[in-house]
Amino acid sequence: MKVVLVVCLLALTASVAQAGAWAREKGDLFIAVGGNFLLSDGAQLPVHYDPTLYAEWGMTDRITLGLDIHTADKGRIGTAFAFANIPIGDLTAKNRWAINLAYGLRANESQPIETLLRGGFSWGRGLDNGWLAVDASATIGTIDTTWRPKMDATWGRNWNDRWTTTFQLQTGQGWTDDIYAKISPTVIWTWRPNMKVALGAVQGLTGDRGSALKLETWLTF
Repeated sequence: MKVVLVVCLLALTASVAQAGAWAREKGDLFIAVGGNFLLSDGAQLPVHYDPTLYAEWGMTDRITLGLDIHTADKGRIGTAFAFANIPIGDLTAKNRWAINLAYGLRANESQPIETLLRGGFSWGRGLDNGWLAVDASATIGTIDTTWRPKMDATWGRNWNDRWTTTFQLQTGQGWTDDIYAKISPTVIWTWRPNMKVALGAVQGLTGDRGSALKLETWLTF
């Protein structure tokens, strides 16, 4: 029964948690998969199914390597990135900083596969019972030579060893030059030491203002 439950969660899970300003410990592997479900009537942009596969591996104490694969724009665009995340400054400081460099590919319905370059930075601050984080980036393609920015702001709170809540604001520039914004409150349950399950919602503040539920699974090895 537990095996069946794990498989179902992996099939349904939604958007992912990223280390951002906090580097993965050397040798640690993090994997997350996901996608929204139970969309509201007419929800297409900026909220859609948006399946995602995300992974991070701590190569060293200061270099985290990873993969970021997802779809967007009503599922019409697929992107895949390989990236390196590098913290800046003291790894034990209350305020953390990191830079992110990525190389990727994008496929869509109207043009050939194009190469992408992405650069970004992250800030994080630990709180007594949680954290604050801002992750910002910009992506440019070899065909669509436009810098497209993106920024996520997150507030997280740890209630005890098993329960955590987060509230996230997601903003950016879409494929058709639209500026989008979404909010996402989430409850996270630690099922096992190496597995967390998160159930939340996502609500569009722009576009068709659609909404959905989301289910997430985060695995560490």
